[in-house]
Amino acid sequence: MPRASATAVALAALLLPAAPALAALANQASVEDLARTSDAVVRGKVVSQTSRWVGKRIVTDVDVQTSALWRGNAPQRVKVTVPGGVMGDLGQRVDGMASFTEGEDVVVFLARGSDGRWRVNGAAQGKFTVEAADARPDLGQVRFLRSDVKSGERAAERMSVAELERRVKEAR
Repeated sequence: MPRASATAVALAALLLPAAPALAALANQASVEDLARTSDAVVRGKVVSQTSRWVGKRIVTDVDVQTSALWRGNAPQRVKVTVPGGVMGDLGQRVDGMASFTEGEDVVVFLARGSDGRWRVNGAAQGKFTVEAADARPDLGQVRFLRSDVKSGERAAERMSVAELERRVKEAR
């Protein structure tokens, strides 16, 4: 290989690890599996968000006013902590994690962390945005390694709110 080509290949190899990830990798979960492994599943409205530093990372505390409890136990107003957020001129995004918008109507699969804080179970698969009779997770930054969806169950994907609620409540 000519010296110029070898130098170019070596330079490209050094720069490749610095390239940003295009997506998170995950195993595909079913709605039923998310429901079984969640401490609570709520439908509600995002009323506020506040970002804060935790060490060198930014997290965002999202307040969701619960309008319906589909499974488990959760307070009327749930504070969900998600990785990423904006502090001043600095922002951090974590691909594959759930993100929220104030005023958004959502269904959230919740789990209690070891610190007692609520988090989204299943990352981006565990948060659905509701628009009219339609519910959908934002999986634009997720690539699936494999599907673990059992026969008769349904992947966390766009579906009617009525079907989502039925599947959550009937999960065994």
